[in-house]
Amino acid sequence: MNTSSPLAADAHFSDTWLTLREPVDHRARDAQLTHAADYWLMQRASASTSATLVDLGCGSGSNLRYLAPRLHTSQRWRLVDHDPSLLEHARSRCDTLASAAGEPIRLTVHEATLAQALDEALTGADLITASALFDLVSAEWIDALAARCRELGCAVLFTLSVDGEIHFQDSAGKTLEDGDDRFVFDTLAAHQQRDKGAGEALGTLAPTYLKQAFLRHGYHLREAPSPWRLGRETWPLVDALIAGWRTALLEQAPAQATRIENWYRARLSALDAGRLMLTLGHRDLLALPPESPPGMSFDTSFETSQDRPA
Repeated sequence: MNTSSPLAADAHFSDTWLTLREPVDHRARDAQLTHAADYWLMQRASASTSATLVDLGCGSGSNLRYLAPRLHTSQRWRLVDHDPSLLEHARSRCDTLASAAGEPIRLTVHEATLAQALDEALTGADLITASALFDLVSAEWIDALAARCRELGCAVLFTLSVDGEIHFQDSAGKTLEDGDDRFVFDTLAAHQQRDKGAGEALGTLAPTYLKQAFLRHGYHLREAPSPWRLGRETWPLVDALIAGWRTALLEQAPAQATRIENWYRARLSALDAGRLMLTLGHRDLLALPPESPPGMSFDTSFETSQDRPA
C-alpha cells in the first residue's frame, strides 16, 4: 500500500506518516539518476535562466528537500498537490532551500487534482518529478501524462514507485516466506489496484507501465532499484507500515480476519525483536526527451556530475 500524498481527491495521507518515511525514502533513492538529471538540466538551461521544475503529489515537500540541494541549476519549483494543508507544510519547510551552487530556489504551490495538474500545472516545465505516486493512478492517466510531457519536451524523474517485491529476511539474510506471507502479499497487491479516485489504480504494475508509456513517445530511459530496508532501527516506520497493511488487508479480505490478525501479530513481534528485516521494493525512473542536448548521455552525466552524498 503506497502512502505518498497523491492528487486524487479521496486519498489523504498524514504529515506524520510522510515525516516518518522521509529519511528512508532519501536513503533508498538512486543517486546516479539525480546526477544525470542535474547534468541534463545544466545542459538545457543557459547561465541567465532558471530551470522550471514541477513536483506532482508533493505532500509536505520531501522530494524537493532531497533534490534542490543536489541540483546545480538555478531552480523555480512548482509544488502540486490536492491537499492545502500539506502544501502549506511544504511551503514553510522548503522556502529557504538553496541549489547545490548555493542559489536560493524560487517556490510556488499549486492546489490541483490530477486532471487539473495535466492541464494547468505542467506548463513550462523542464523537469517533472514525483515520488511514491504512480501506483495510485490509472494507466489512462499515465498515458495522458506521457503525452503531455512529450508535448512540453521536458524530462521526468519519478522515484520510489512500488514494484511488488516484498521480502522478510532472518538475521542471517535468508529470505523467508510462508503461505501466510504469500496470501498477504497477493491481497495487498489486489488492494493497491482499487480505484483511488483517478480510475483503476495500477498498483505494483506502475513501474513497468511508466516505462512503456514514455518509450512510446521516444524517451531515453534509465531505471534503478530503490528498495526500503526496514528493521528495528526504523521501528516507528515499520510499526505504521504494518498497521497500514493490516487495515488494507481487512478491507480487501474481511472473511480472512483471523488469518490476517495472526500474521500481523507474528510478523510485527519478530520485527520488533530484531529477528526479521523487511525489504520493500521500489523503482526509480529517469526519462529524457528525444531532443535532449547534443552529447547528452547517461554515461557522460555520471562522469561529469560531481559525486554528492545521498
